[in-house]
Amino acid sequence: MDNKKRNEEILNLACEMLNKINFEVENAFAEDIEGEENQVLVGLTVANPAGLIGFKGRNLAALQLMLSLAVKVKLGEWVRLVLDVNNYREEQKKRLVMMVKSLAEKAKATGQAVEMANMSSYERRLCHMAAAEIEGITSESEGEGEQRHVVIKSV
Repeated sequence: MDNKKRNEEILNLACEMLNKINFEVENAFAEDIEGEENQVLVGLTVANPAGLIGFKGRNLAALQLMLSLAVKVKLGEWVRLVLDVNNYREEQKKRLVMMVKSLAEKAKATGQAVEMANMSSYERRLCHMAAAEIEGITSESEGEGEQRHVVIKSV
C-alpha cells in the first residue's frame, strides 16, 4: 500500500474514533513526517479540544496509542503516529524549547544542574533535542516511571 492510501486509511480511522466519542472533527489531515521513515502526523481541529487533550496532554497520548493500535489491526503493520489536536503538540514543543533555553542559561550562570518537572518520554525527547542545540549544555533523564524528568547541566 502506498503512503497516500495508508494516510487516508489512518485519517478515516482517526475521524471515526473521534466521532464515536462525540467529537465533531472540523478539519483533519494526515501526512508523512518529513525526514522520518514510516511516521505519520495526524492533525485534527475540534470545537472544544480540552477534553481530548486532557491534563498535560495525557488524554491525547492515550488517544494516540489507541489510534496506533487500531491502525496496526487495520493495516497489519506498525506505523508511528503523532496525533495533534488543535496544534497542541506544536505549541507544547515551543513551550518546552523556550523552557530548556531559559534553564540552560540558569545552569550556565550558576554552574548547577537544573531539574525539570516530570514529563512523558515524548516531552523529554523534545527537551533533549533542544538542549543538544545549545553549546556548553548537556541533558539527561533521571528517575523512574512517572517520576522521570530531564536534568540540564553545564559542561
